[in-house]
Amino acid sequence: MKILLVIPKREELKSARKMGEEMASTLKDFQIEEVEVSNLDKEEIANAVAKTYVTGQNIKATIILGVTGPLLLKELKKIFGIPFLSFDNVILSVVGRSPLARVVSVVSTFSEEKTLLTCKAVYEFIPNQIYILNSKDIGEIPQLYRRGYHIIIPCSAELVSKPELLDNLLKGLEGVSVENPLSYFKEEIYSLNLGKGKPSTYKIERILPCIADSSKIRFIAQLNANVEDLLPILYLHLKRSNYLEALDALTFTTDKEEMITIYGNGKVCAGKVKDENRAKEILLELIDLLSKAYDYLSRHGSPPAEMFEARRKLNPNIVYSYLPKLNCGKCGEKSCFTFAIKLISGEKKLSECKPLVEEEKYRKNREFLEKLFNPLL
Repeated sequence: MKILLVIPKREELKSARKMGEEMASTLKDFQIEEVEVSNLDKEEIANAVAKTYVTGQNIKATIILGVTGPLLLKELKKIFGIPFLSFDNVILSVVGRSPLARVVSVVSTFSEEKTLLTCKAVYEFIPNQIYILNSKDIGEIPQLYRRGYHIIIPCSAELVSKPELLDNLLKGLEGVSVENPLSYFKEEIYSLNLGKGKPSTYKIERILPCIADSSKIRFIAQLNANVEDLLPILYLHLKRSNYLEALDALTFTTDKEEMITIYGNGKVCAGKVKDENRAKEILLELIDLLSKAYDYLSRHGSPPAEMFEARRKLNPNIVYSYLPKLNCGKCGEKSCFTFAIKLISGEKKLSECKPLVEEEKYRKNREFLEKLFNPLL
């Protein structure tokens, strides 16, 4: 089996090859093949991969040594039918495992700064969680540490293969950590062996102190199945959720304000959890929910694209336009617009709007809103 390693020419080839060698030393079942590109754009990467890609060849995945944004990964996966990974996957994984920690992503080029700037808000659990730093400015890291940024993600082959470049800056900075993208890529590759299906068991891999509240914990767990086909259904079912299709990740907040991230490979990360017993409850509840999603998929197939489009565009103005606009107060709110806001946040249920439920003239509006707000599972 083969792993393709896409190397931008701006990277020091020696450093990139060292990364490839380190991967090969631990991923012993895989052959690492390098592909060079001038720019991180779809056409050039697709052409470079196509030259080495042969139908029927057992290529497990392609790793791009750059920050690409989720859309490019999605488009490339659609073209070749295999997973495409980049430093974006690493950033999202780190944030998912430490949802309230502030991180510094060190990138190599202005274009990657710009790319990450456009999508970082989608990756973040809290505002300004990710600070984007050009590798030319790594001398600013101690200053960022004093501002609360204690996790460093090197998003270039040079920084990964030459850890001393960062180590010298971090001396004396207590509690700072440098994440190694290699470990995340290896984890992603190994998880590809999991078959798709209904999960039935879990394994808690790590329990750590919660960064925001020392009386609580965060945890990392692994389900026994690939659940990427089930995440879209959970996205429609869980109203306080965000789905990153290109990165196969779903994030949501529970009624207890616990912050959960589920990845398509079956990895689960959570923060602000009371204790280990609650962690086990969360995982059992999640398995039950994913089992229902699997049954839904088996019976009905994937939900229609229109439902996803409506869900993505959901905002108080759209919801308000489908409400009676009577401001009657029967729902307990002073206005229909306030009700719309609380409907989206999950604080109110559609059934609490009596005119909408009881009057025939609102039937079409009610049916549209029911598709958006009534539980899918």
